Formats: sequence, structure tokens, C-alpha cells
Amino acid sequence: MIITNIQIRFADIDILGHVNNVNLQHFFDQGKIDYFREVVGLPSAWHKVGFVQARTETEFLAQVFPDDKICVRTGICKLGNKSLTFNQQIYNAITGEIKAASTAVNVAFDFERQQSIALTDAWRQAIEAYGLEVL
Repeated sequence: MIITNIQIRFADIDILGHVNNVNLQHFFDQGKIDYFREVVGLPSAWHKVGFVQARTETEFLAQVFPDDKICVRTGICKLGNKSLTFNQQIYNAITGEIKAASTAVNVAFDFERQQSIALTDAWRQAIEAYGLEVL
């Protein structure tokens, strides 16, 4: 799995004094970017082909506070013909407490033709070589 360190910004905090749940989705997205870059070899800006997010499901387990040292664990648990499914967790790096867990389906996409495409052999081989994981 890929581990992404997250820097909590002042703008992430809401009136209740914790990180707003919407911003946790940004943290999950950063984990996906790191996974695509480190495992699949894709840059973070896609102009021709890449992925679009088709579905997400998030379970919010505990509040994230400004002083928490948090990280995102990111792994892929399922490969389809045109899609892949991420499993992710946001957790406190000091205590290990899981703050949120997410599953997201991303679809391979041709941005020039504006349609889904099959996962390339190179992408599939890179992901399979790294290994599928269930968190």
C-alpha cells in the first residue's frame, strides 16, 4: 500500500474546530494521486488518458483535529476491465486510530474522445506487480 503524509491546513478546519468531512475527500484524492504516480507511473495531470472517479463510499469514524498527525493508506483491492477499486484509510500516524475509511471506483478514461477505455496492459501489470490489497 502507498502511505501519504497529510499536512492539515488552516482552511481545512471548520467552525466546530475539526477538519471538515469534505476535506477528508481531498486527502483521499491525494492518496490516489500518489498511488497513480508511484505504482502506475501516471503523472498527476492527465490530458489524454487517465481516470475519472465513478463512485465513492466513505465511513467517518472519528474526528480529525488540527494537531493530529495523519496519513492516508491507499491500495487497490479489485481490477475490472475498465475500472479499479481503491481501499483507503485516513489514520492518526501516532496512535494508529483510523479516522475515516473509503472505497472508490475509478474508471479509465480517454479525455480526448470523452469515453471510458479498457485498462492498458501496462497499468494492469504495474498494479498486479505491486499487489492487490484489502484494508
